[in-house]
Amino acid sequence: MNAPDRDPLPESQVSWQIRLARSRAFAWLELCRPYTASWLLVSSALMVLTAAEGTLFWGLPLQYAAMIVALTCAAGLIGNALDAEVDGNSRLMRPIPAGKIEIKLALFAALIPVAFGAAIGFFTDWRVGVIGLAMLGACVMYNLGWRGSVLGVAAFALIGVLMPVGAIQTANVNFADAHLLWVIPVGALTGAATFLIYKLPDFELDDVDGSRSILHWLGIDTAIPMSWAILAAGLALAAASINLSGGNLAWLLGPLLYIILAGLFCIAMLIRRVTEDRLRRQRLLIVPALPILVVCWLGAAASA
Repeated sequence: MNAPDRDPLPESQVSWQIRLARSRAFAWLELCRPYTASWLLVSSALMVLTAAEGTLFWGLPLQYAAMIVALTCAAGLIGNALDAEVDGNSRLMRPIPAGKIEIKLALFAALIPVAFGAAIGFFTDWRVGVIGLAMLGACVMYNLGWRGSVLGVAAFALIGVLMPVGAIQTANVNFADAHLLWVIPVGALTGAATFLIYKLPDFELDDVDGSRSILHWLGIDTAIPMSWAILAAGLALAAASINLSGGNLAWLLGPLLYIILAGLFCIAMLIRRVTEDRLRRQRLLIVPALPILVVCWLGAAASA
């Protein structure tokens, strides 16, 4: 016998948490990627501070952070709009596939944070503005054509290089010349590791909707150790570059120790069994710490 149909509860009897989750305001907030924007806000401001060893006008770190957050929100709006068709196959809970926000409206709304972020960047320094737009361009290229290819990791590697370069330019101080070229491999490896670890929990969903990244080319059994190998290479290169070109290695002790300890925990957790929930815990623990590694690397390099 089929269960009798039940009338939906009146809106007044629905909990405020559910009403909030259903609201358009919450849908807009979700599109703007508040979690990503939060840790980029902190890390981008700290990058400027450490690159200048704290000797600069206090407003500059906030300016750079504001640009990064604004362009992160823009990337979220544009990315969700461009991915709407793909997300409609496997991520129906997202605001656009769920019908809460229209694609054209999301793209139009993205003009606001793009204009705001670009204005702040060019006001700081024209090169900072160009770097900010280049990072946004990498995000757009990822959503337009690289999401389902092995080139997806290249977008994150490029952002990993551009973000500390923008911080150095914002600080506008005599950053150690010996370390300028090291920004490229350190930033690229950190960005690549961020991509791999961030995308691992979405492996099955990406397989369903056709967004087969480099992780699928490697296969899940190879992708996990490869992600950790690239992360380890980034950690080793960060420390080696400071040792070779001068600087205070004490800057790196904190992030290195955290990532090693958190990494051992994640590896032990995944050795027992790989599950989507455990990969999400790994992402939560490791990904936000990676820009902090670059923050401390900049501080170590600036002390040379």
